[in-house]
Amino acid sequence: MTTNTRTVQNALDIMRTALGRRNENDPDSSDDLFLSYLNDFASLVMPNDTKLFESFGTLSFVIDETHTDGVYTFNDVGADFDFINISQEAFISLLEPQRNSISWNQLPIYQDPGEFFMIWGINNEEILIPGYPTMMLFYGNEFTFRTIPQTSYLVKIYGYKKNYDYPSPDVILQYDYWLRYIAYGAAVNYARDYRYDDAALARIERTFASERKQMLTKTHNQVKMARAMPRF
Repeated sequence: MTTNTRTVQNALDIMRTALGRRNENDPDSSDDLFLSYLNDFASLVMPNDTKLFESFGTLSFVIDETHTDGVYTFNDVGADFDFINISQEAFISLLEPQRNSISWNQLPIYQDPGEFFMIWGINNEEILIPGYPTMMLFYGNEFTFRTIPQTSYLVKIYGYKKNYDYPSPDVILQYDYWLRYIAYGAAVNYARDYRYDDAALARIERTFASERKQMLTKTHNQVKMARAMPRF
């Protein structure tokens, strides 16, 4: 088993070297400021820039007849992370499947409210007949199910997660191989904001591109080893 040994402080040290900002007492190059750049990159930029196996996750929750409008917020379902991207299909089953019944059904996910409500209509919850949900709208931080559930169902959604902020420099990174990628990604944004000259910025961006390629190689190799599943 591989043990993670790299910390956020290691990433800050790389940023400091790459940017040539060695004076920790300078308010423009303090660890707190560097940490804010690292967090912004890791939580806001990285999930959209790279789609890693390690960032792929499952959200499982229960819906039932108590929500008569079929709408659930992230808080309602106890979601402890945000999805950056989700797959086009979820899966749904009865919470307590009956004997000899099909365990799971596919649940198409819509992300365009106009398209979804063109099918189901709006402001008509009072006339909807409860049943087995066959479609779901994911928009903002809400899930809307149609038809509205008549009993308890278990829903599973798959997608890429947002990374949480690192609270302090002594936190251990989730994966050692993220180290140089997030350090140089944060350094690029810092260099742009502080108006480094074109040559200096280009050097940092070239290194970032190299680190990004190296990190994605791991995911690429994992994808190559995965068996393709026919879609029929």
